[in-house]
Amino acid sequence: MKDRAQVVIIGGGVNGLGTAYQLAKAGMKDVVVLEKKYVMYGASGRNGGGIRAQWGTAENVTLARESIRMFNDLSAELNFNVWFRQGGYLFLAFDEKTLKALDKTTQFHRTVGVKSRVIDVAEASVIAPDLNTEGVVGASFCPTDGIIFPWAVLQGYWQKVREMGVQVETFTGVTGFDQSGGKIRKVRTTRGDIACETVVNAAGCWSRDIAAMAGVKLPNEPVRHEIMVTEALKPFLDPMVVDLRTGLYMNQDMRGEIVAGIGDPHEKPGINFGSSFDFLRRVSRGITDLFPRMRDVRVMRQWAGMYDVTPDNKPVLGRSPGVENLIQLNGASGHGFMVSPMTTKLTAELILHGKARSMDITPFLVDRFDRPLEVQPDAMVIG
Repeated sequence: MKDRAQVVIIGGGVNGLGTAYQLAKAGMKDVVVLEKKYVMYGASGRNGGGIRAQWGTAENVTLARESIRMFNDLSAELNFNVWFRQGGYLFLAFDEKTLKALDKTTQFHRTVGVKSRVIDVAEASVIAPDLNTEGVVGASFCPTDGIIFPWAVLQGYWQKVREMGVQVETFTGVTGFDQSGGKIRKVRTTRGDIACETVVNAAGCWSRDIAAMAGVKLPNEPVRHEIMVTEALKPFLDPMVVDLRTGLYMNQDMRGEIVAGIGDPHEKPGINFGSSFDFLRRVSRGITDLFPRMRDVRVMRQWAGMYDVTPDNKPVLGRSPGVENLIQLNGASGHGFMVSPMTTKLTAELILHGKARSMDITPFLVDRFDRPLEVQPDAMVIG
């Protein structure tokens, strides 16, 4: 492992590897990525692969809209098939209040370049055959949303950045920093120290702990989220289907498996990768309610990952107060993967040019939490 680098990135997930790729693509290859476990260990290797632009705030919509455009080109850029398929997202409303909220949201979407729309029950049945529409009063749909295979994205990035000269050091934990003059001078690790000019905190659910080592306070909280996958079935479901009553989401991946998750409103913050039978019971009931034909389908695997949650469900980006060369890239609250092409591009721009050029990142700076009245949660978080 190097003892000096221009940039040290903490976290070998989609944000860490994606930032390394953006930097290397721009010519900065003196980069070291530190991952305390293995590349698939964190949230990037444990999520459901949903990619959508249907969000409730302009900031999240812009990040997601631009990321979708970039995902379309990613397989060609990496020379690695990431299995991105745009079958749309179908949000199901079961009461008029929810449907009116969807109508208002889709009107907002059209003002920011996202072609979502409210549809009736008949059209929802065409988009999702075999859907049980009992109680459904309408839905919203955006055809450019889709799903991706997270493991392929990570493998593609990992392979590409190493080809480009970036060092990716797995099983290398960060234990602290040497600081002076308001900057980090060295990153201390379980395998030695690395002197550096810039540090990126892309550590996901551990990002708050990493920031604290440098004396920076983040409001992020880790919250467990569970997912399951079924045996492979003959293709029948193109969109990601979301039940807005329960937060259930489900899609059929390109291998024929049904991938589904559902949140638990009683889940307490804290890092917990354990699976539960309660989740399996709730998600199974949710799936069979929407698609009764699936009552005899076998569950093959279930697992848990962590959402890195902020009070407003928006990522934390940019420089850290008091530690100017520590750049935050975390806190995306469950949608970090789907906005990662844009957030990693913005982070790379900040490192390369001293400012993010593609988008104003002021709404994502950590100091926004010093002004609580400005912190408005995104209403379109699911799961």
